[in-house]
Amino acid sequence: MREIAAAEPKDQQLMVALRIRPLNDAELEEGATTITHKVGDQMVVLMDPSEDPEDTLRTHRSREKTFIFDTVFDQHASQQEDVYCATTQHLVEGVISGYNATVFAYGPSGTGKTYTMLGMDAEPGIYLQTLTDLFQAIEETSNNMDYSVSMSYLEIYNEGIRDLLNPSLGFLDLREDSRGSIQIAGITEVSTSNAQEIMQLLTKGNRQRTQEPTATNQTSSRSHAVLQVTVRQWSRGTELMEAVHIGRLFMVDLAGSERASQTQNRGKRMKEGAHINRSLLALGNCINALSEKGGSRAQYVNFRDSKLTRLLKDALGGNSRTVMIAHISPASTHFEESRTTLIYAYRAKNIKTRVKRNLLNVSYHIAQYTDVISDLRREIEHLKSKIEKQEKEKRSEPNTRDAQVTIPPNDTEEERRLQMNKIRAQLIGAFKEQMEMRHSLVELENTNIELHIDTSRHLLTIAEDWSPINYTRSRSWEREKTHHMHRERPHGDEEPPEADTEGDEGESAEPHEVALAREEINMLLAEQRKTAV
Repeated sequence: MREIAAAEPKDQQLMVALRIRPLNDAELEEGATTITHKVGDQMVVLMDPSEDPEDTLRTHRSREKTFIFDTVFDQHASQQEDVYCATTQHLVEGVISGYNATVFAYGPSGTGKTYTMLGMDAEPGIYLQTLTDLFQAIEETSNNMDYSVSMSYLEIYNEGIRDLLNPSLGFLDLREDSRGSIQIAGITEVSTSNAQEIMQLLTKGNRQRTQEPTATNQTSSRSHAVLQVTVRQWSRGTELMEAVHIGRLFMVDLAGSERASQTQNRGKRMKEGAHINRSLLALGNCINALSEKGGSRAQYVNFRDSKLTRLLKDALGGNSRTVMIAHISPASTHFEESRTTLIYAYRAKNIKTRVKRNLLNVSYHIAQYTDVISDLRREIEHLKSKIEKQEKEKRSEPNTRDAQVTIPPNDTEEERRLQMNKIRAQLIGAFKEQMEMRHSLVELENTNIELHIDTSRHLLTIAEDWSPINYTRSRSWEREKTHHMHRERPHGDEEPPEADTEGDEGESAEPHEVALAREEINMLLAEQRKTAV
């Protein structure tokens, strides 16, 4: 089957939202001050907390950095439902219509990414709210359309991909198909019928997700988690599905970037942090490359630096409506992390994705299957007629050698069926015997060809090694050698040379190699005569 676009692809800007969490108890105990200030619905001002009276170079430089996003939620008025409605709700309709959508939470460790995506029982996050609206939209259009929904859940831990629904599979391979889409080989995909089933599977998967406490976050995610929900839609009431719309929703909870000096990680935790930072750096490099020239596709973007960027390839520069929710802390003690996050998020606003509907065209394949079925039916009719013909022949000639069973004219229908089955078995046996004979014939022909090749090879050896020219040269060399030895021998020891009884023109004794070759040829010719018989 093949996927085609229902309409011309359209460029769409990547949506970037910013969420600022409140100061936590640890930051208040440290005496941290608030350095982020929301201005309107789209602007945030970041204050530089550093003060150095002797730094004359920065005396007249502004200590404020201003950033503008699609929407900003500060620590005072942001509610889970408000964040969902402003960022993700508009994606649901597109998913059930066959479009891809991606929502991912980005930011340093301990800034509330998992809270935004997963939430709590009393304050559900984007996962539950999106899935609830998704199934509600499916229910509203179920009179005219049929749907199927499936999900998978994975994590990227230390650059390895694990199936959170079936961890026993171990690390999985990430592959790219002929259309350039990224696939996870062997990932578990579970069919679901409502949002609660998916949330139960999410809860099960999160128990397998790698989480460990650090100095900055008591429930720090040590891996990137990716939830994929696939929705297939087709028209109801038609005998054959002409087209199936396939929408995919990716919801990603990224692990947070961190500094070893702040997290106080050692050993295994430090290795995890290094992998997290490396993958987030690769993500930042992709954002930088895509943001130049408005995400021009002429600009080379290296998505292969990490498994994370390969998975987010469509979300960042391909076929997907994408929302990035950046998270920062308002504390002065996290100024550098907040500044870096704001810079990357601001650059991501310039990224454009090319969105198209995923339409699975099945009419072409149905036509192919219909032709195949017609051919099979014709073949069945031909075999039936052949069996009936053989049955008539067996009735007319009951004493023939090949007919081992006969069909009396007055047998019941059951007996006739049994007799026909026996005849079929005989036909199949004869066919198998014929195929075995053909196989044996092919093997004999191959053996004959091999013998012929060996014979030709030995004849060529004789032609090269025992030609008259070579023989003459050999005899001349022997005569020169004998003459030279005779001249060097003392006169007193001189012996009369042996007479050349055979002469130059006579027959010479065959070399040992030629004699062996001749014996092998005689054996091969004898074997060939046996095969021919």
